[in-house]
Amino acid sequence: MGKYIAKTFSILFHPLVLPTLAILVLFNSGSYIDFLPFNAKKIVLLIVFVSTFVLPLTFVPFYLFQNIITNIHMDSHKERLIPFFISFCLYLFCYYLLYRIGSPEIINRLILSGAASILVLFLISIKWKISAHMIGLGGFTGALIVLSFLLKVNLQYYIIGSVLISGIVAYSRLTLKAHFPKQIYVGWFVGLFVSFIVLYIF
Repeated sequence: MGKYIAKTFSILFHPLVLPTLAILVLFNSGSYIDFLPFNAKKIVLLIVFVSTFVLPLTFVPFYLFQNIITNIHMDSHKERLIPFFISFCLYLFCYYLLYRIGSPEIINRLILSGAASILVLFLISIKWKISAHMIGLGGFTGALIVLSFLLKVNLQYYIIGSVLISGIVAYSRLTLKAHFPKQIYVGWFVGLFVSFIVLYIF
């Protein structure tokens, strides 16, 4: 795999994209969520997209200007601490907004599982660099598996697609020398486990 293709996959399936993608899958899952009014879906999607994608991105110039990070790749695990913590707060803010507008509980828990994954990512990053991409994709895959049970719907094609994408992105991150194999594997399973705990057990 060439570096250009590896970068493309890393961008397309960046962790910031995954919450919005998860909501889109949920809205097309064949469950009762499909029958939400269009305006309700639009509001939920807007809140999730702005809170978990747009707002985190708007902080990047500030991080660079304040020398919190040296580049957008955040090569050092210590550089990642403040961005991860702020992202965690933004996920909680998203959860709060969804709760206040009366969003279905399963959607709220989905966002809460994302917040939990980022908190774990933050804690691990205090001592060790782990793959945020793989925690995100592991969490995404875990969420699809749990949702298929909770909602009693067949999401096998989404799950298979998620696993395949996880493998491609993992290989991409290794090609770009962004992580060591251990950081990739541990990241994916941590994301999967956290997602399972929050969505299924709680």
